[in-house]
Amino acid sequence: MPEQPLGPEPAGLPARQFAWDRTLSRDSFGNPVAPLYDRLLFLDVRPGLTAASAATLEAALRTLERTFAWGPDGLLFTVGWGPHYFKDVLKTASPVPEPRVLSTFESPELDRYDVCIHLACDDASRLAAVDAALLRGRPLAGATGSLRITGPLRWRETRTGFVGAGLPARHQGVAGIPAGRPVPVDSPLFMGFKSGLLKNQASEDSVAIADGPFAGGTTMHVSYMHLNLEFWYDRNTERQRVQEMYAAQLTPAGVPKITTESPNHADKLEQAIIDYGVVGHSQTAARARRHGKPIILRRDFNTVNGGHAGLHFVSLQRSIEDFVATRTAMNAAHAEFQNPVITNTSNNGINSYMAVLRRANYIVPSRRQRSFPLLSGRGRHLP
Repeated sequence: MPEQPLGPEPAGLPARQFAWDRTLSRDSFGNPVAPLYDRLLFLDVRPGLTAASAATLEAALRTLERTFAWGPDGLLFTVGWGPHYFKDVLKTASPVPEPRVLSTFESPELDRYDVCIHLACDDASRLAAVDAALLRGRPLAGATGSLRITGPLRWRETRTGFVGAGLPARHQGVAGIPAGRPVPVDSPLFMGFKSGLLKNQASEDSVAIADGPFAGGTTMHVSYMHLNLEFWYDRNTERQRVQEMYAAQLTPAGVPKITTESPNHADKLEQAIIDYGVVGHSQTAARARRHGKPIILRRDFNTVNGGHAGLHFVSLQRSIEDFVATRTAMNAAHAEFQNPVITNTSNNGINSYMAVLRRANYIVPSRRQRSFPLLSGRGRHLP
């Protein structure tokens, strides 16, 4: 495949390719409003990789940046690289570990894809058009030349989804959600509660890698989960859903008062275990904070891929171990030894409502390093 001309870099783009937050609108409390639609493209590197391959990918990415404004009204994206790319393609040490099973009650497939491209914006048809341009070489309105990246890369899988008030309710006629349309009409997620609150999220600064070859980058964990919400909606009362999502000490009356942080009552976890016999998702996850602040930045979204309600969990963190620490805290494994009514999947947050199907880890380099990082000779093609 002939090398594509790079074209100019648009002025003013942030050095961090994961720097999305300043482009997002805010709700009345100051919480960032996530892009409405997301797409995850998974690819592998084809045999015969050369340094010029980096120019093919970079040319397509720069064309997207010249075609659409950086933001949810235009287009946001990141490019992440998995352990297999470094270890098997470049024959070097990976900056991120292989994914692994993180609880006794999950048995996910551990992805080995080389590349994950996360696309997001407020226009679902735009994401579909970008997908078709990158993977099938279809013309993209407003763009000049081919954007096809499947010369050096081979497409393996696409996952799609959404997040935002009203979208889950419109998509709830799928497996995993009981009849009767129980998802609230204004909920941004299938489980009926807010997410992405300002103080529940790590900042982009705090998840950025400080030094080394990937300075200005971050790490990304990607999970795919099926949601099984029949019991959540048909058997649980509203009080029980609030307790399991947030904390045992919270009542439904307190939910409308939530503004920028989920009330987690983390300091009352032992009371929740012993006196209430239930612990909340926020209550356990809050134990993984550093200096009182979250250590992962979530960019997750719901899905109906395969005709089943699901969640594509995307998180950014300085080290994959920060994600592992957060996920391990959610297990609340010690609780069952203090109160037998609590198990790994009973009265224990939202663990019982999610079945983890896939897990993967990626490094998200700085914008300048995003196209085939560490590939020998790439600098001759990427000035």
